[in-house]
Amino acid sequence: MTFLSEYVPQAGELVEFRVPEEAVEKARRAPVHPVPPSPVQENHLLRYLANLRAGRPQSPWVGLAFDLPGRIDTAAMAAAWKKWALRHETVLTWFSAEPDNPAPDRGTPGGTRDEVAAAGPAAPDGVRTALIRHKVAAEDVDIQPVPRGEFASPEAVREHLREQFGSGTSPMAWPPFTAGAVLGENSSTVYFAIDHAHSDAYSVLLVFDELRTLYRAEVEGTEAVLPEAGSYVEAGALERERAATLQADSPGVRSWVEFLLSGPLPSFPLGLGVPAGETRPSLSFELDLLTADEADAFAKVCRPHGAGFSAGLLAALGVLHRELGGREVYRGLSVVHTRNEPRWLTAQGWFINLVPVAFPLTGEEDGRPLSLPGLLAAAGAGFRGACKLARVSPLRVAELAGLPLQSDDSAVLPIVSYIDGRHAQGSRDWAAANCNGLYDSSPSSEVMMWVNRCWDRTYLKVTCPDTPEARVNVPRFLDRLQQVVRWIARGGDADAALGPATEFSVPAGDKIRANTGAN
Repeated sequence: MTFLSEYVPQAGELVEFRVPEEAVEKARRAPVHPVPPSPVQENHLLRYLANLRAGRPQSPWVGLAFDLPGRIDTAAMAAAWKKWALRHETVLTWFSAEPDNPAPDRGTPGGTRDEVAAAGPAAPDGVRTALIRHKVAAEDVDIQPVPRGEFASPEAVREHLREQFGSGTSPMAWPPFTAGAVLGENSSTVYFAIDHAHSDAYSVLLVFDELRTLYRAEVEGTEAVLPEAGSYVEAGALERERAATLQADSPGVRSWVEFLLSGPLPSFPLGLGVPAGETRPSLSFELDLLTADEADAFAKVCRPHGAGFSAGLLAALGVLHRELGGREVYRGLSVVHTRNEPRWLTAQGWFINLVPVAFPLTGEEDGRPLSLPGLLAAAGAGFRGACKLARVSPLRVAELAGLPLQSDDSAVLPIVSYIDGRHAQGSRDWAAANCNGLYDSSPSSEVMMWVNRCWDRTYLKVTCPDTPEARVNVPRFLDRLQQVVRWIARGGDADAALGPATEFSVPAGDKIRANTGAN
């Protein structure tokens, strides 16, 4: 997971893989598709439009870069990108935004135009907009290599990527993706970005092995052998149908509302120096948490107490919320995947949801910090209960509960995401291929955490507002988190509560890597 401002590409001859203008023009006239955006797509599109209207900065794309041996065949790579796009229905669609006015029935499966257009949702800034999906015909899809000349430095390539990714990934136009390569004699770097509406952090990593397979087949003149990829358009329709069945008294809605009403909203336990309602440019940190062997040991310690790897991480975070924030209950939002059917396993799409996690950090009777077994058991139970809400749309909950959705990034609450990248096809080759998931950060007011488990290590990526307070408090938090996670991996002391921070020490040489350019 690499922010674009941190990425150091190779310099060299650059080629873009572009959709010809005549195909783009046909796409502008693509017919309406009856399936509206999924709930998470809808929220993304409304925030995108509200930010555009307000002139606020945003970074709505996700991307990828990796190396291939030698100087690639650009015609074969363009053909591979075309076949990749045709495999994923969501990539063939784009959205238009129109005033939300009633219109006659168009005879589509969705019923009236308002029903097709997600029932005229209100944007976070109060503007009511009908979001219409359009789908480009397969026969109109074409991608060709376009030479862009020599780029003499990594900085020049990176600035080109920043411009290309920013201008080539709108969800309101087609194509919503852009790609290219830097050609070298010994190796070539392939890069790609797509609007978040059509992909997520895990989906974009799947492009690595899928595109390699398609490219190899083009070069060899064979047919690529790949599993069938399900359609996120279909998955989004099912998600919307489930959301429509929720009512104020539905168990999942009640669970969410109970979480929201039972305590303060999730927040970082230390001060960040950002006034309420404001944001600051983002700062990012990266920290190795565990080696491969330590990660295995961590999972082994957690398992007997009913806690998986995710719950074990939340238990460690709970320790810090108690120690540094004086909290008796951990309250947070965790990212969970929604690839709950085999057909979605290799699909491009936004297959995630947020679930609320709460569990005690102290004993109910004596108020003392829980022992490690008790803490892991509490975190495991809290996370299992939260995962039961994986198919409950928090956006629908907000609508039913009458909660306003703010339009800028100050509305983003802190999240914790855990991805076990070892499950992705081709992940053993990531390091050798210099594979980087590329991202850009938006202004922020809170701390966002992504824990990524790879074959050789488990590391933490964090973004936070760039303030003097955050520059002190976030590294302090991360330093302690590393200590606690490694303490758990060593088994801790099953007979005693976790002790104060002075009982732990960071091994020499471990460093928190900061980046000040992620803004």
